[in-house]
Amino acid sequence: MKTLIIGEIVNDELSSGTLEIISKVKALNLEFSVITVGNSDVTNIGSDSFLNIYLKSNSNKFNLFNCANEIKNIINEKEIDLVLSNSSYIGRDIIAFLSVDYKTSPVSNVINFEIDTNEIKTINSINGGESEYITKLNSDINFILIRPKSFDQTEISLNDNFETIDVAENEYSLDVFDVHIEEKTGPQLEDSKIVISAGRGMVESSNLNLIEDLANKLNAAIGGTRAIVDAGWMPYSNQVGQTGKTVKPDVYIACGISGATQHQVGMKDSKFIIAINKDEEAPIFQISDLGIVGDTLSVIPKLIENL
Repeated sequence: MKTLIIGEIVNDELSSGTLEIISKVKALNLEFSVITVGNSDVTNIGSDSFLNIYLKSNSNKFNLFNCANEIKNIINEKEIDLVLSNSSYIGRDIIAFLSVDYKTSPVSNVINFEIDTNEIKTINSINGGESEYITKLNSDINFILIRPKSFDQTEISLNDNFETIDVAENEYSLDVFDVHIEEKTGPQLEDSKIVISAGRGMVESSNLNLIEDLANKLNAAIGGTRAIVDAGWMPYSNQVGQTGKTVKPDVYIACGISGATQHQVGMKDSKFIIAINKDEEAPIFQISDLGIVGDTLSVIPKLIENL
């Protein structure tokens, strides 16, 4: 089955989501190519093991309509059967253009897919991750949007072996007036091996310094629930859950988090989950590997003291 992956650039590199999809496709031994969309200068996004074409827009312009047209030409030329993309802003927009052109419906928020001969089955998570449903795809060309962190990323050797196509501007081009890059220090939430997340059990925002101290000790990234993000304690970029980010660290430490379904969706696939909560009936304990029943504000200082 001929497969095309629509890749993205983050910080002048292939995004982690793109690399996760490449890892999955390689594991399935599918014949595939990569078309990467971006507007920055890049170097090592190619490979000797697969074709990568970089659709580069002007840094002050962005034209997803023309990117979609370039991708359509490649789909037709290579007789692609399956198109995969991250369920991101760019991925969703481009897949929307393409699915209209090919008169088919994409399947979004997919957490896994299987291929048996020429039959494709997608697996989706619903009801806050409590249920799954399977869809069989039978279009001539199928489009799938993959939920972030659905697949494990394997080691992929990248180099400067890629082709660049400059995307033309037209009346559909978007003007880029400003680019805001949030200043971040320390381990990043999506890629850190240890994540420490805070919830309402931290009582007030000033107590988040305990989370920061523990994170510094463990070289961990910091996350939070929607409740404390909505309260202004933490920026949205740190939110973990259904309406935030999905993380799959080796260790996830939930501090003062009750464990609502919407939060569990974003962290339940962590390899080892530690929960600290004074309510022994808190739902977070149902999915934790280690539970500590106690006041988070008392437990964390003791953890820091013993590290």
